[in-house]
Amino acid sequence: MEKYFDQLSSTPYVSALVAKRRLLFGVSIVFLILIALSLTETDDMNAWSQTAGGFGHISASNGTILNGTNTNVFSGVPGIIHTGPGYKRPGYELPLANGIPLRIMAIGASTTRGDESFDNNGFRRPVREHLVSIGNPVNFVGTQRVGNMTDNDIEAYPGARTGQMHRHAEQIVPKTKPNLYLVNVGSNDCFQDFDIPNFFKRYYTFIEYLLSASPRSTVVMGTLLPTTETARWNASERVHVVNTQLRRLHKIFEKEGKPVVLAEMAGVDGIQDANLSRDKMHPTSAGYEMMGRILLQAIIEADAKGFLRPAEPIYGIIQDGDLDRQDEKYGKWIQAKQAQELAARKTEEQELAKMTTELEKWTAYLELQKKQKNEKAQQKNQKKTDETTDEAQQQKNNGGMKLRRHT
Repeated sequence: MEKYFDQLSSTPYVSALVAKRRLLFGVSIVFLILIALSLTETDDMNAWSQTAGGFGHISASNGTILNGTNTNVFSGVPGIIHTGPGYKRPGYELPLANGIPLRIMAIGASTTRGDESFDNNGFRRPVREHLVSIGNPVNFVGTQRVGNMTDNDIEAYPGARTGQMHRHAEQIVPKTKPNLYLVNVGSNDCFQDFDIPNFFKRYYTFIEYLLSASPRSTVVMGTLLPTTETARWNASERVHVVNTQLRRLHKIFEKEGKPVVLAEMAGVDGIQDANLSRDKMHPTSAGYEMMGRILLQAIIEADAKGFLRPAEPIYGIIQDGDLDRQDEKYGKWIQAKQAQELAARKTEEQELAKMTTELEKWTAYLELQKKQKNEKAQQKNQKKTDETTDEAQQQKNNGGMKLRRHT
């Protein structure tokens, strides 16, 4: 029987029929797959068009967003690209760390102070404006006030080296407990050629202190700006050496799990020679704006890593530095008003005393006038009395003389 079926299947007719069935089966499978893909794409497009808020349309020619209501994705209009609703990004459209207040200490030397910038705010102004605009209250803290911005507290000393800034920090950090440091130190170590091979040891100890003195803090450590000054300091090569140390230190902090991020101020995307001011050491105002953007990127990176935490409550330090200054202005106004009121009361008391003295003199004068008037009246009455007495006596005397004559 098996031999019979083998002979039958080997005939040309049967072989052709089997081949056709296999072909039809294969075509059917492909057709079913295409139908399934089409249905899936239709479901995706329907879901896309029904997304809450709908989808806008972007013109491929100029990128303009068209707020149309057509939900047909394949509208047939050439040059139209359909887009989704997108999402908001922390640090750009959303606040960082759910909007926690940032108590920031900008600590360093003259570059941190903003020297050579037109308003002496340096990078602090763009950093503060951006953070406040996305919803994070900001209060800069420090022992000094530099710049024309309202919240202008800072901890920066021109010419100070890393070790000196460490000692300054020991005086103020325990009193303010920042939750974010913007650190830019080391340039003066380079300019003064101060033990460059061991710079990384001083810097590491400095950062360790900042983190330990304020346990809820995050450090943004910036590399040094380039310098083209050659007349006095000629520190370009030393800056390069220190920046190499700083980058390696950052890697060490990362391995140790420390909340430290790097703000790369040098390199292709950093400050260039053209961004330096006339002293060839500090940035121009535009250069400070660039520094601000680089610092903001580093702060956003710190938030993405989960480093940012609420600051430790400190009595007398509020969340918003501008409001703090408003309270300060109000306090000064109150003090000035109290001083004016005190001066007014003192003047009034002096006038009252003067008036009282004048009234006493006036009363005494009136009493004297009254006494003198009474004395005059008494004298007048006495005189009148005396005259009357004299007249009566005269009449009496005259009557006696007449009586004697008569007798």
